[in-house]
Amino acid sequence: MTPSVNTLGKYQIVREIARSNDIVWEAVDPELGRRVAIKELNLPEGVTESQKQDRINRFLREAKAAGRLSHPNIVTIHEVGIDNGRHYIVMEYLEGENLRERLQRQGAIALKEAVDITLQVLSALEHAHRMGVVHRDIKPENIHLLPDGLVKLTDFGIARIVFEPNITIDGQIFGTPSYMSPEQIEGGEIDHRTDIFSVGVVLYEMLTGRKPFTGESIVTITYNIMHKEPTPPPGVPYGIERVLMRAMAKRPIDRYASAREMAEDLKRAMEPGALVMPVPPPVLASPPPTAPPSSSSLPPLLNPVPNPAPTGGQVSSLPQMPKKPPPPLPPPREPWLSPRESEAMKQMMLVLFLGLLIVLIAYGINIAYERYVELQRLEMLSTQMSDGVKLAQSGNYREALARFVNVYQHASNPEVRATAARNAAVCLVHLGDEALQTGRTDLALQYYQQALEYDPNSSAARQRIDQVSRSYSGNLNLSLPIVPPPVVRSDGPSLEPPPRPRGNEQLAMELYMRGLDAYQRGDRMMAVDLWQKAIQAAPGSETARLAMESIQQLTAR
Repeated sequence: MTPSVNTLGKYQIVREIARSNDIVWEAVDPELGRRVAIKELNLPEGVTESQKQDRINRFLREAKAAGRLSHPNIVTIHEVGIDNGRHYIVMEYLEGENLRERLQRQGAIALKEAVDITLQVLSALEHAHRMGVVHRDIKPENIHLLPDGLVKLTDFGIARIVFEPNITIDGQIFGTPSYMSPEQIEGGEIDHRTDIFSVGVVLYEMLTGRKPFTGESIVTITYNIMHKEPTPPPGVPYGIERVLMRAMAKRPIDRYASAREMAEDLKRAMEPGALVMPVPPPVLASPPPTAPPSSSSLPPLLNPVPNPAPTGGQVSSLPQMPKKPPPPLPPPREPWLSPRESEAMKQMMLVLFLGLLIVLIAYGINIAYERYVELQRLEMLSTQMSDGVKLAQSGNYREALARFVNVYQHASNPEVRATAARNAAVCLVHLGDEALQTGRTDLALQYYQQALEYDPNSSAARQRIDQVSRSYSGNLNLSLPIVPPPVVRSDGPSLEPPPRPRGNEQLAMELYMRGLDAYQRGDRMMAVDLWQKAIQAAPGSETARLAMESIQQLTAR
């Protein structure tokens, strides 16, 4: 989406700064001679009209959320405009670098500087929360470090204005996985405490150079966020550690109630006295020996009374006690085992020990193998989930649905199953919308009803069912069976959804869907056999035609 001229509105474009979901330009305001940064909405090719409008709404929402805030630690919005269909936001130009670039260049940041950056971010969030704005995407990329030490919070693209309705569709999750709070991952209701969780994650990464929740895939990362406690950062004062653990608590009620409260705890933890670790009390040396007290210093009754000297004038200070002979030693006991029996006992204990060791080793190998198999399964499901997200983002909801349904059917973790079910419901709602646009109202209603089976809380599906029922109440058979859309892997035949079953077509459709399931499992022979049975069940029907096309595409490979 490179512009054909070097202007956007009244602004003169200087150069492109960055490009991701949107394009950021460096520009000059000719009226004020001021250098500015312009973020332009970048719409990819092939987006539908509803997707385009959704992107525009989010873009304008960023401008509205950041524009209502005025704070030294929040990027300033100058203007929002549209020029020949190009939407843009004009904001202050920021020198320096963002925190992600700093961490990649330097690694861990010194304690004092990391706390100072965090305090400025918390100051920005305290203002935003007070104005009813929840950022929802606190991460190093959105924290900009100016050369003079000032910190700016940027990118309110997925911010939520508390007092306005949410424009997102139920089941969609927005944010960056490594910095998302548990309630964000669940797709539930969030408030300002989700920003506090993300700030704790960013502070942990600044102090250690690594994220507190890691993994080889999105599924592993989100599972660790939901269930694992982060390892306390080494070499960090106890007061700072307590702040981190409370900010990253799993339940919002256990976190700080406000950004100000977290900032006050951070300041107290940085006070000089708070940085001193507890020191054990010193071990006192033994006192030097002193001369025994003289008899004159003792109490009168404790003064020793000398015995009369029997001869030679010598004095005996203590009476002589008669010595008792020591008691006789008991006779030695006879051993309860003979040497031969003792040796046999030792050999038996050795055999038992070796047997127990073998059992433990076998058990450990079995556990390790089961763990390996489970990790392989989780990796496969993680890949399926990631592929589904990418396909859904590109608008290929049919292929994405296949991935999410597979994860839902094979995942054992309840949270992963719930996320896959919500994502499947979102794809079904989109497929229903596409069917509705082509005039296939009955099929659209089936998609919406199937979405409710995966996610009973999907308000989007319920609203569409109500709308379709009211608009087409006289033309719809609302008792139609709910049939999942036929989705297959990207290397398989591309098939249209089967038509409404009539008569023997009910059995044909059942066989047809079972054939698709066998194909997804890789059993092509079983798939062909089931499709042939579908043709025999209802010859000449639409379902039979689709089954024949599937067989032809499969055997042509």
